[in-house]
Amino acid sequence: MKNVNKFVILSFLLVINYALEDMDMKQQIDQLDQNRFGHTLLDTIYLQLQTQEPIERLMGTLQQIEDRYYQDQKEEDVSHREYQDSCTVDLQNLDQNIKISDNERIKLEARLEGELYPKREILQKLIAQKSAELKEFKGELNELDEQREEEHEEHQHKIHEHEDVIGILMQARTLFSENLQTHDNSFIELNNNGIELLQKHFGASIKRASKFTYRTSWGKMFKALATITSRVHQLQDSAQVENVILLIDQLLDQVHDSMDLEKFSEEKRIQAYGKTRNLLVISINTTESTLANAISDLALVNEVIDQTLATLDNVNQRLEMLQQSRDDRFTICEQEAQDYQDSRSQRESDRDVVSQTIGLLNKSLRTLKEQLALRISAGEQFEY
Repeated sequence: MKNVNKFVILSFLLVINYALEDMDMKQQIDQLDQNRFGHTLLDTIYLQLQTQEPIERLMGTLQQIEDRYYQDQKEEDVSHREYQDSCTVDLQNLDQNIKISDNERIKLEARLEGELYPKREILQKLIAQKSAELKEFKGELNELDEQREEEHEEHQHKIHEHEDVIGILMQARTLFSENLQTHDNSFIELNNNGIELLQKHFGASIKRASKFTYRTSWGKMFKALATITSRVHQLQDSAQVENVILLIDQLLDQVHDSMDLEKFSEEKRIQAYGKTRNLLVISINTTESTLANAISDLALVNEVIDQTLATLDNVNQRLEMLQQSRDDRFTICEQEAQDYQDSRSQRESDRDVVSQTIGLLNKSLRTLKEQLALRISAGEQFEY
């Protein structure tokens, strides 16, 4: 009786164990079946089992698949490392080229801001300054020439006035000399004709002197001479007549001295004009030379600026292209890394499916067959 009970308990335990194994097997199959690759693999195993081929061949095929996954993954790991190494080299080269181009950009901008633009501004100010100076110098030269012309005209008028006065005095002296007469052999006097001529002469001279521009005082002198002349015949004294002639000679000397002084002053003015004009001409020539050089330098600086800006534009375009190439290369490398990770995960998942399937086959072929049969009878469709 005791042995019977023991047998019953053992049988019950075996049934429970088989039931648990079936339940565990079913859960594993359901888990594999939820995976697309696992679903296809279960369909393939079921068909293979129906052909009555040796299970060892099926196991060998699955083992080869599992090994192939492992080998493929090793090869892909190597290929991925090599590709990522090339990415690193490419990115480093691009970064280096970007750095070189950026340094070139910085140097070009520094030259523009620190050298060329300030130099252009200095030259522009210099040109404006020298243009203003040149205009001022030429204006001063024109004023100087106009002043010299006016002074020359004034000098000519003064000389003419002096010459007129000298002519009037010389003519008066001649009239005195030509119209003197001896009276009773005792004294010299002017005859009536000489007095009349002198009165007319000095009268005309006074009117003429009134039209002088610079020395209207000559008219007063002629009036005084006219008065003296009108009284000479009343003095009955030859000494007085000679004194009048002497006075005229003295006046002539004074007029000559005045004319010589005017000529001397004119020479001094001409010398001062020449010196001032020479200095202005030198200033104009120097300023024109400086201005021409500044204009030439400015044109050269502007040309260099244009060339530098063109070079800077090319550098910026190259920088933009290099940065875009780096971004593209970085994106491609990152995408490859993501594709590699996804592929690796998928391969590991598929290999796990194969590994689990091999485990099911090794664990309980009978239970696997029954569960696959139940799966097919439940209406599952094969996927090829």
